[in-house]
This record gives sequence, C-alpha cells and structure tokens, in this order.
Amino acid sequence: MSAYAASDLLALQASVKGDPEGYHDEFLLQSRHFQSLIDIFKLKPSKDSKEFGELAMFMAQVVGCYPTQTASFASQVMELLDAHYATLEPSLRRTLVQALVLMRNRHQIEPMAVLPLFFRLFRCQDKQLRTLLFRHIVSDIKNANRHARNEKLNRALQSFMYGVIQDDNESAAKKSLAVCTELWRRHVWRDARTVNVLATATFHRSSRIMLAVLKFFLGQEAADDGGSDVEDEAAARHDRDEEAKAKAPSKQDIYNSLNKGTHSSKKKKQRKIARVMATVKKAERKGAASQSESFAALHLLHDPQSFAERLFARLQAGNERFETRLAMIQVLSRVIGVHKLLVLNFYAFLQKYIASHQRDVTVVLAALVMACHEVVPPDTLQPVLRQLVDAFVHDRARPEVMTIGLKTVRELCMRAPLVMNEDLLQDLALYRKYRDKEVSSAAKGLIGLFREINPAMLSKKDRGRGADLDAKPRSYGEVDLKERVDGAELLEAALAAGQDSDDDDFQLHSEDANTDDESDRASDDSEAGAGGGAGSVASDAEDEGASSDSDGEAELGSVSDSDEAEESGSGDEDGGEGEEKEGGEEEASGSGRGVKPTHKLDKQEGSLASLRKALAEAKAKEGSEAGPRSAAENLEATDFLTEEDFARIKRLRQKQLVETAMAKHGLKRLTKAKQRRILEAAEEEAAELAEMREARSKVGRRGVGRQARSSSGLPARLCLG
Repeated sequence: MSAYAASDLLALQASVKGDPEGYHDEFLLQSRHFQSLIDIFKLKPSKDSKEFGELAMFMAQVVGCYPTQTASFASQVMELLDAHYATLEPSLRRTLVQALVLMRNRHQIEPMAVLPLFFRLFRCQDKQLRTLLFRHIVSDIKNANRHARNEKLNRALQSFMYGVIQDDNESAAKKSLAVCTELWRRHVWRDARTVNVLATATFHRSSRIMLAVLKFFLGQEAADDGGSDVEDEAAARHDRDEEAKAKAPSKQDIYNSLNKGTHSSKKKKQRKIARVMATVKKAERKGAASQSESFAALHLLHDPQSFAERLFARLQAGNERFETRLAMIQVLSRVIGVHKLLVLNFYAFLQKYIASHQRDVTVVLAALVMACHEVVPPDTLQPVLRQLVDAFVHDRARPEVMTIGLKTVRELCMRAPLVMNEDLLQDLALYRKYRDKEVSSAAKGLIGLFREINPAMLSKKDRGRGADLDAKPRSYGEVDLKERVDGAELLEAALAAGQDSDDDDFQLHSEDANTDDESDRASDDSEAGAGGGAGSVASDAEDEGASSDSDGEAELGSVSDSDEAEESGSGDEDGGEGEEKEGGEEEASGSGRGVKPTHKLDKQEGSLASLRKALAEAKAKEGSEAGPRSAAENLEATDFLTEEDFARIKRLRQKQLVETAMAKHGLKRLTKAKQRRILEAAEEEAAELAEMREARSKVGRRGVGRQARSSSGLPARLCLG
C-alpha cells in the first residue's frame, strides 16, 4: 500500500516514534511517496492536495527518528515554498510552514536557514499565515537570547533586516517592522543597530510604513489601519493593563479584607488585593516608561543630523496627510532637541502652523518648544516668538488661548533665554493683573522665570525683593566649564567651620524667638510669667549662643512691639554668661517656681560630643592658618566623595537657598510665629528654585505630556515638560 489515510498516518507516526527500527520499511514507503508528490507539485504547484500536506506533517514529526534518510526533507520544503509561495493553495502553504516551524522548535533546522524564508513569506496575501510567522519569529529570537545574547544570530538578522524593511511590498515591510518593534519592546533587541534599522524605514516610499516608524519613535503603539494585520501582542497586553488599572481595589474592598469574614477569608482577600495592586503598579510603570523609551531610541541614532535633514526634506515636500506631517514634526523636534542639532529652516517652517485656529496647535507648539535649545541662534527664534505672541497673546483672544501663548513663551525662554527682549517682556508682564486667573498665573510664571535668569529685564516693581541684578544668561556660544564638583565648596566650607551634619538644616535664629510661646503662658498664668522668663531666656542663651539682658522678664507680657524685641535681643552680650549661671543655679537649687528649666546640661569632659566639638575647632583653626586652598588641594581632588557627602551637599544647597530666600524677604528680628511663616515660604521658594534649576539643566531630555483640551474644542492648557 503506497498511501495511508489521515488516521492511519497518525497511528503510524506513533508507532514509528515508539519503535523506529521496527517500522523502518513503512517509513521508507511513505518517504518515496512524498518524493513523488513533491515532484508533481513542482510541475503544478497550484494543485490542491490535502494528502500532500498530511504526508509533509508526518515526515516533519518523524525527522528525529531517521536523521540520515530525512536530511534533505527541510531543504525540499523550503525550496518549494520559496519558489511557489504565491501560487500554493493557502491551507497547504500554512501546513508546510507549520512543518518547518515544528522542526525549528526542535532545533532540527538552523535559525538563519529558515528565518529569511519566513520574512519573505510575509509577502503572501494570507493574514493567518502572517500572524503565524510573526509569532514564531518573535518567540524564536527571544528564546535564542533567553540565557545569553546570541550576538552572531542578532547581527546576521539585523543586517538582513535592512533590506527586508525597504521591501517594495508594503505588507512584508510592515510585518518586518512590527517584528523589530516588538523585539525592542520585549527588551530583546535594545541596541543601536535595531534603532538604525528602524530609522531606515522612516524614508520608505509608503506613508503607512513611515507613520509606523514615527509612532515607534514617539512611544506610541502602531494602529491597525483598515484591517491590515499588525498583530503585535502589545495592544492586547496594554488593554489588559488598562483593565487591571480600572479594577483597582476600592476603599470598601480594602476595609472588607481587614474587618469582614473569618481569619482565613481575610487573608485570602488581602492576598488578592496585593496581586491586583501589583498589576496596577506594573501598568503604571509601563506607562511612565513609554516616554523615556522613545527618547532612549532617539539617543542611539548613528547620524542624527543626516536623519533630521532627510526627514525635514520629506516634510517640506508636503505630500503626506496632516496626521503624518504632524508625526514628522514631533519626531524631528525631538531629534533636534535631544542631539542639539541645527536645522534652522525648521523654525521658519513651523511659523505657518502657529495660529490659534490651527488644528492640533498644542502639539505644534510643544514641538516648537522641544526643538529649541541654547545652540539655536536667537535671531532665528525671534520671528517665531513674535508671531507666537501676536497670534495668541492679545486682548481679543480668549483666555485659554492667551494662557497657551504665555506658557509657551515661558517654556521657549527657559530653553533659549536670549530670544526675549526687554520691551516684549515688560508688555507680557502686564498680564499679571489680567481679570482671568489662568492668564494672570501664566504671566506670573513668566515673571518668576526671569526673576531667576535675568531680573534686570523686568521693571523694578516686578523684580521682587532682593533681586540679583548681576544674574544674566550666558551669551550665545558661551560655555560654562565646571572646575569643581557642583556644591563641593559648600561641603568644604562646612567642614572648615567644623559644622556637624546635624547643622545642615536651616534653624530659626532669633534671640526672642520664644516670645510667642511665653506670652501665651503669661496670659494663662500671670504669676508664673516672670519665673518662666528667666528659664526660657537662659535656654535660648545656651541653645542659640545669644544673650538677653535682664529686661527679658518684663517683656513676657507684651511682645507685639518689634522694636522692643529687637532692642532686648541685641542687648549686652557680656550679660549672657551671667544669665547662664543664674539659670544653672536655679536648676541646681530646685526652686519651686512651677516651671521646668529648659536649658541643656553642660557637656561632660571626655564625652563624644565634647571630643567632636574639639576636633571641629581644631580643623577650623588649621583651615584658617593654612589659608585658602589651591585648585590641586580641593576637597574632591584629595578625597573620595561618598554618597553621604553628596546627600549633605544637597542639604547644604537647600539651606543656602532657604537663607537666600529669607534674606530676600527681609527677615529681621521677628516673633517666632512670623519667623515660622517666613521660613515655610522660604522653603517653598527654595524647592521651586531647585526644581527650576534642575529642569533647566535637563531641558534637552524633557518629554511633552499629553495635551489637555477644553470642552469648546480649543486646548485649555499647554502641558510642556
């Protein structure tokens, strides 16, 4: 019998796997039958033959049992598919591909022998086949790099991909592109070669291919256009993450897991909530990482200048849809901002899109801001700034339009401060008194920026108290070369002064800082006021190193007059020691005045605190005798800075900013409550100042958030950075 039915082939397959030697003759019979059928199909490949497909799967299943007799089986199937894939019947073609996939999964075929064929089969107009090939290629490459990176395979495939992605067949190019992006997303191919393979597809003649690559660089998922089979599993996984996020446990669920049911049911509910919360956090991390991943890909471009120039040339041609042109503008602006490129015509090109009625104008403005950096000549950006102000910031514009314009101007000036001139800035600063709160807040934000970078350009009333008129942005082309570690001089000064790390936090320094608390006690108990005053004054004299005269007791009843408080706080310094002694004697005698002595005990000789103080004084004396250090004797040049040192530098810098803000607000000898309020305001201002400086230092790597839109259809605010 030359042929078997399908059920008989399955039985023979099981028998051959169990006893290869006993069924060798039956196998040879089927092998000869397969050879005859394949010769027939080479003559007429469009012939439908279910028998041939079943026999091919049988041969693929038993290849491992007879490796010598089946050595040419895989090559025969690949030759048949490569030569006649377009004319083969679809079901037979899928069966032959499944046979090759089976042998590849069993490592009976080398990957570079079969993967190029699979990429070429993407040209077939068979969606099921393309889905099968896509999943197998991704999983096969991932498994090949599971334990260690298979650089030989990766390099060979990536070199092959350069030609595949440029294929004239759109389906093949798009599926090959989907393979690359999926491998990038799964952290299998995360190198410069992958990014540059994808970058070549940006200039594919098909707009759909180009748009898919642009969305990859923007960190977006490629959409399935009109039934095309972009079958990457990222979309399904993204939907599952969103569903998990929507099903985050409510407060009632958490309460029930802690208070309702038996002990075992509570534990079960808590474990379930923990799993759900882990899924939610994972989805949030993925969402937060998508933007940074797109910027990571842009950093790996081999020749970003040529890439930007070629992309801009295609953008200028204007043959694409608006959505495609908008994606090109976004990618181009990111490349220019990340690599600080000079494509000067790009800014003039954007001017025609800067209008309040322009579709997706917030995306255009965000792209304009991201393309600005300190290397761009101010003369190039000034016409763009003028058009932006004329189109968005005027009295007849709606408040949301004016808000967008002012915020965009602020972000533009943060990246390129030299673009602003004094007259325009003072005109825009007048909107701080505008009737709409959003507009006035945006104008105040612009004023706050220039208070930091160039206060001299503001009018005198807008500069604020304690403005540093010497602060100016660097001239065009000027580079700030750092000779020392940033903030090392603060650490060096603190060590030279013998300060401990506990002294890094800002403390309120006022001789009569306790007056508010004492006045409260005086109002409650007038008899205990005088006695409590002596103990408190002694405590302040020892803690803060300050002194008060004996009139401090009389001041407990009334502290509203700041002049009296200032006079009492700056009295005879020689009386400080005497008052400390009095406080000590009162404590020793245990006077029954009803008030606890609040001063600290003297440090015992030989204690750790006294030794630390002596060491600090010795270091300070040694530093003062040695004089200023040379550049070669700097702290960072002689010692290694540890993580604790950098953390202390951060605290010292925060303390310096707080002190600057306190001086800026004109802090004098005030009551404790006023000092606390000013200290809180100074700390907030110092935190905002630190954030602004950090944002300006990392401005080239900042992303652009999603643009919020108002209910009227116009964007309500511009989310930049």
